[in-house]
Amino acid sequence: MNCVTTLILLFYYVKPGSRSSSYSANQFETFHLPVHRTYNYTYPLSQPITTYRIGIIADLDRKARVIGQNAWKSYYKIGYLSYTESTKAIAVSFNTDTLIELRSGFSLNGRGMELSELVTFNGKLLAFDDQTGLVFELNNEKVTVLWLLIDGDGKTTKGFKSEWATVKDEVLYVGSSGNEWTTSSGDFESYDPMYVKVVSMSGEVHHIDWISNYKKIREAAGIRWPGYMIHESGMWSEIHRKWFFLPKRCSRNRYNETLDKMMGCNLLISAEENFNKITVVTLGSYKATLRFSSFKFLPGTDDSIIVAIQTEELNGKTSTFLTAFTITGKLLLAPELIETDLKYEGLEFI
Repeated sequence: MNCVTTLILLFYYVKPGSRSSSYSANQFETFHLPVHRTYNYTYPLSQPITTYRIGIIADLDRKARVIGQNAWKSYYKIGYLSYTESTKAIAVSFNTDTLIELRSGFSLNGRGMELSELVTFNGKLLAFDDQTGLVFELNNEKVTVLWLLIDGDGKTTKGFKSEWATVKDEVLYVGSSGNEWTTSSGDFESYDPMYVKVVSMSGEVHHIDWISNYKKIREAAGIRWPGYMIHESGMWSEIHRKWFFLPKRCSRNRYNETLDKMMGCNLLISAEENFNKITVVTLGSYKATLRFSSFKFLPGTDDSIIVAIQTEELNGKTSTFLTAFTITGKLLLAPELIETDLKYEGLEFI
């Protein structure tokens, strides 16, 4: 460094009247300029959005029969659900091009392929017929039979009315409506729908008496016989180690076939593994004709957010809605109409 350069540098750092100071290297590393406003750390500038592929399966009831053929059908539709974590915003979309017709030649008493639930088990996508008791595997545009579930304790001649299914500790639990089977006027006939089927990966089926569990669930909501609670959706949470239920219909009064259409339920019920402690959360969004058919926990949310489908059968018209909320009852997506002609009863992330 020559003399001229040295003088210039000295002038720069010790200029008379300036407020400059000298700092050691270590001091400079911790030096910060005065902050006059809060720094905006948003990055990236657009909100991160996670998109999942979802599938829904239809229960066409008596319309499942293919006219003129010895066959029964259902519809499987694929869509997309987007979730923005920072705002908890949820959006769903379906493309009509993704509608797939599924057919089977199996029936019981002239009815079949009335598929009520969609669940992933052991790497397979399963659908459940609530008329025949058959469990199907979905593979592309085809269904193949895996198992036959028999009603009640397994010693009846009727197929199990499968309504909900979930995986717990690597085995499949399949439940029915969870109420006493009655006549159209409410007279008791049997406890068969209050059994649960437990299926191993190899297909071994056990018939489990859940009468006490189902009664505890409805009693927690203040309902006792001859009042009733009908289920079509249930999930086990490995994270919380709890059972969760969104009852389809609830009534403190005796079953009446006509009035039952207005008994939609707005309760989220969770129970510890042994059903000794049960919590009931009242959901804010409520319409008496909307009935829960299926739900799943939104992946990646530690089982804190539920995505559910609801169906409505009113004045001869059948509709399907999708909604979402937290397990504490905070609404994230008001019931959104996703189908105006068909009743979809099964939902799964695929």
